[in-house]
This record gives sequence, structure tokens and C-alpha cells, in this order.
Amino acid sequence: MADKFRNKYRIPPNRWEYWDYSRPGSYFITICTYGRACIFGEVVKRKMILSPFGQIVEDEFQKLATYHPRAILDVHVIMPNHVHCILTLGDYDFDNGLCATLAVGRGDIGDGAGGHGAGGHGVEKIHEFSLPPTHPTPPTTWWRNPAHVPSSDEIKEYRKYRRRMIIPKMMGKFQMQASKKINILRDTPETPNWQANYHDQVIRNRASFKCIKRYIIQNPEKWKGDQFFNGG
Repeated sequence: MADKFRNKYRIPPNRWEYWDYSRPGSYFITICTYGRACIFGEVVKRKMILSPFGQIVEDEFQKLATYHPRAILDVHVIMPNHVHCILTLGDYDFDNGLCATLAVGRGDIGDGAGGHGAGGHGVEKIHEFSLPPTHPTPPTTWWRNPAHVPSSDEIKEYRKYRRRMIIPKMMGKFQMQASKKINILRDTPETPNWQANYHDQVIRNRASFKCIKRYIIQNPEKWKGDQFFNGG
């Protein structure tokens, strides 16, 4: 169940700081607009009405699973100044059948030119709800060991490697594509539309998955009590 902070529901962080964001699992991701500006639409009678900019983001969400063959978009919502989604990475041999480019090592992001069916795999197979309490620790991969206290050089090493992991690369492409199209529509080249960072949480079990999914679906209904509400 989500905790409360200042009488508002929030989803607490639940991950090892140096997580491998290419490993199988489900991820709860929240991205806010730059300055939390309400550019994606408005909530009317507890339903989200998308602006043209919000529709661009919705269209890009529909392409998200075409970015990588292991990706499945479980649920998402666009709010006036932020978005939530649950993004799942299947097993290392999983193919969603939607990505036209299968890169060497399955670590690169596809070109987004999707589609030829569902790939013949059941959705249930890709949900890794029972993540182990500790992570495998190859001798040269310290960042998979929760007990290890990294040095400053190791932290720099991890951050450099993290940029090549699947989830950060997918989110980077998602933000870039949506922002580019928004700026074309309103003729504001190179204007930032997203905050620099986003919040992510590893979903560790089925109960958390159900709780977070309900939170996402109900977000428009509870907008005025939301931590991101600013009158939009």
C-alpha cells in the first residue's frame, strides 16, 4: 500500500541505488514536465482531457514497446504536468514481436518502426514479480552487490554504464521524441519540456504491482489531492 506524506499518497522508493536497469522486471516510472507546467491538458470531471501536446505524448506511449524487443507497456496515464507508467522488461530471450530492430546483445534501442503481431509469447511470462533479495555479483560488476560501498570512481563507472542500460535509454528516447514533436508544433526549437530526471521504482511483487497500477489508473480521479497538483 502507498504511504502518505503530508496527508497525500505517495509510492515509496523500493530499489538498490545501483540497480541493473536492463534486467527483467517491472518498473514504475514518473516523469514531470519542465517547471511542472500543465501543458498536457486538464482534468475535467475527474477525467483527463489531452491537449495537442498531451496527444503527442500519448502517441509516443503507444510506440514505447517498439523501442526494444523485451519491452511491454503495462499501463500508463498522462496528467496535466506529469506522466506515470509501468514498463516491464521480459526475460533476456523475450521478443514482444513489435520491434523491427533486434540489436546485437539486445541492449540497443530499436528504431521504433514496429509491428508484426504479438510474438507468440504470453504477457504473464514476462512479469518477474519475485525478484531475489540480492543480485548476482560477477567479479567485475560490483554495482550488482547491495552490500558493497562504492568508491567515487566506481560511482562514476556505474553512472557511465547506466546510460547504456535499457530503461534509461528507452526513457531518454521517449522524452526526446515527444519533446521534439511538441517543439515543432509550437515552433519552440530546443525548448525543454521535461524535468532533467525522472523517478523510478522496481516493483518487487504482485501486491505492489496491483497497488501501483490502481494508483496510476485512479490518478485523474484524485488529481486535486495529487502531490503534483498546481491548479491545472
